[in-house]
Amino acid sequence: MLKEQVCVFILAHFVLSIHSILFACGENEKNITSKKESQKVIETKIPRGKKFPLPEKEPICRVGIVLESDNKSRMEIVLPEGEFKITGDGKEKILKCDTQKPLSVKVSNGKVICEEPKVGTLLLSSSGVISIQRTDGKEVVAPQSGILLKRCRIGRGFHWQKEVDLYYPGKLEFHNWNSKLVVVNEIHLEPYLYCVVTSEMSSMCPPEFIKAQTTAARSWTIVNLKDKHKGVPYTICNDDCCQRYQGTTYLASDVVESAEKTRGMFLVTENGDVCSAFYSKCCGGIIEKGSNIFGKSALGLSDTTDAPPDSPTARFNPITEENVREWILGDWIKKSDSFCSPNVCPEAVLPKYLGAVDEARSYYRWKVVYTQEEIVELLKEKAHLDDIAEFLGFRPGFRGNSGRLHQLEIVYRTDRGEKKTFTVKRQYTIRKILHKKFLYSSAFVWDYEKDTKGKITKVILYGAGWGHGAGLCQMGALGMALKGYTYQQILKHYYNKTTLVKAY
Repeated sequence: MLKEQVCVFILAHFVLSIHSILFACGENEKNITSKKESQKVIETKIPRGKKFPLPEKEPICRVGIVLESDNKSRMEIVLPEGEFKITGDGKEKILKCDTQKPLSVKVSNGKVICEEPKVGTLLLSSSGVISIQRTDGKEVVAPQSGILLKRCRIGRGFHWQKEVDLYYPGKLEFHNWNSKLVVVNEIHLEPYLYCVVTSEMSSMCPPEFIKAQTTAARSWTIVNLKDKHKGVPYTICNDDCCQRYQGTTYLASDVVESAEKTRGMFLVTENGDVCSAFYSKCCGGIIEKGSNIFGKSALGLSDTTDAPPDSPTARFNPITEENVREWILGDWIKKSDSFCSPNVCPEAVLPKYLGAVDEARSYYRWKVVYTQEEIVELLKEKAHLDDIAEFLGFRPGFRGNSGRLHQLEIVYRTDRGEKKTFTVKRQYTIRKILHKKFLYSSAFVWDYEKDTKGKITKVILYGAGWGHGAGLCQMGALGMALKGYTYQQILKHYYNKTTLVKAY
């Protein structure tokens, strides 16, 4: 456990003088400094942030585990061995569990009810909320520790959506929310982060990746902890809308050890605010400009090539309509030195590093094929083009520097023979409507196959990357760690206008 180190000096312009960890200057493995040198501590002056200031102590998170959109009215849970208290409406019930104890919590007749289903014993009912936690209040954070919740929904709206059984430490609250169950996990920030890292990626990832991912996730959390979700009893959720948080289900002891070495470390922007350190699975070789995705809230994020500084990929940044096809399909890819490319992260070994719910596929470059009939049905369902009879083609709008489309025109013929154009804005919406579940990214080009009459019979999408591509590229950061980069160097690569600061 690192000691609390917060030094605040009140100066004329509210300047905060705190200990800062210098990023290593070298960007590739040839310039890597020694671990001792790269972690040298110096004193530097950073303006005190006004919008997202550094916390003075470890915060508590309220994470939505079961959301109102899940439409759950009953959850089966299993308490581990130990003593637990169940509270609600000023009442309290103590349960001593010599072995695992199955319980059910449900919403019925306007109340939240907790019972032992096997014996039919009512333990407690509440008009609003039932809380369950250990009587000693401890957050036991170890692999597969805590309360087991069965059939939790994860990957909501994405191509990996499923229901799985998950273990959660800390306190669980079961809310009656418009006659549906909303489940909230209350837990301190640091143990929450251990679990985020092993939900986002595998516990098999190198220690330097674990440290980098933990620090990025910590910074993102502080920025979004207060109002990411409004009007509900949680402030952040357990899914890709925020950060994956699957409790201790996939946790490993060595991950906790690595993450602890970054305790209280934050990425701070030039104006003194904590950086909203966004990240995605795979940028595809160029880090998307943050403002293209998130607007002005993207301070501190890099928009460079995800490769060493002397990489030949630099000639592509920014991507334009003139070079995007070569970027995605060119022969140069066979020799690509992008940190997220298969040449650095071989696809044969990638599955062991991915999150447990991820599907092992080719994400650096990918292909999706639709027939005319399939894309018409898709656009009817996802874009609500009820009058579409024939897909006529795409027209590209604005592309970001990574090749991601932020505007796309869809040209089609109606069932009345009229030619129309439907404009889609935002990369998220483009991905949502062009796949049954969710398209990997909006960085793509297309080809058509046509019949003898010139009618499109097939649409082939060739794409790059997985996710919005801004901030830390998880596959790229993994590649950097595998090549020997320190976590400070990894963070400086993806958040080049930030300083690494210890707040507590």
